Amino acid sequence: MTDMSPTLAAGRRVSVLPRAGGHAWAGTVQAWDLSGDRVVARIHTEADAVADLDHHQVWLSTVSRDGEESGITIFAGRALAVDPESLQVEGVVRLADERRRRALRAGGAMVTLPPSGGEQQTVAALDISRGGVRLDLGEVGWSYEDPMDLVLHLGEDRSLNVVGRLHRFDSTTGSAVLTFDDLPERDAEALDRFALTRLDPPPE
Repeated sequence: MTDMSPTLAAGRRVSVLPRAGGHAWAGTVQAWDLSGDRVVARIHTEADAVADLDHHQVWLSTVSRDGEESGITIFAGRALAVDPESLQVEGVVRLADERRRRALRAGGAMVTLPPSGGEQQTVAALDISRGGVRLDLGEVGWSYEDPMDLVLHLGEDRSLNVVGRLHRFDSTTGSAVLTFDDLPERDAEALDRFALTRLDPPPE
């Protein structure tokens, strides 16, 4: 995490996710007013999003797709309708720009691997994101073939069935990094939401 809060330029694409659950909406930054760690952002989005999110607590996030830009900006705030296609979101920056990764990651998930040698095991995810998962396998090693069917357990309320492939295995630490094949957007949004909810709650 950087030691200064980020400023997003007009035209930057963002996602707005209701903290209580529901659809994640795409938007575009129109204005970004930063004072200390507090932000007042004006976001252009579709009319249904404005109607759905008005007067609700939301997460606003952006993940860079451009190597010239920084990686992640996250903040939580309250959304208010400004006009039929614009929201004002006021809140506190929670995670500043990070160049080292392209998706917000979090621990706390469990992953069920396919049977190997007649046994199926569920292991802890050291971190998980829409891009993939890093697993703690200890001394078990790696004996699976790609592609493999995985079950991602995101807390008590949701599990996702995904297809994974081994990206690398580190025998010194016993950790394996897997990537996901053709992840549906609804599942990617569920992983984003899981990671967001693992952040500390913003101050009121």
